[in-house]
Amino acid sequence: MPPARVTEADIRDWCIAYLQKTVDNPSIAIGPEANFAELGLDSATSAYFIVELEEWLDAELRPELVFEYPTISALAHFIAHAEGGIPDAGSG
Repeated sequence: MPPARVTEADIRDWCIAYLQKTVDNPSIAIGPEANFAELGLDSATSAYFIVELEEWLDAELRPELVFEYPTISALAHFIAHAEGGIPDAGSG
């Protein structure tokens, strides 16, 4: 469950933590500027990632966002500042 109001930093931190658990390559550093393609996210793994993020945010996201915003920072920035923003947790 996300905080009451999700910030860009919250989204970025969630993405980093999620990817650290799911990317099966300890030699890859996962930080804010990590590129999804370089982390090995393909169409299928990107879809799973987005579904998990949607559930955490309680918001709908387009699966192709991972390709349109190819880094954790870019994706977090887009989501946090998207038109209409992310609703308060539990308001959806």
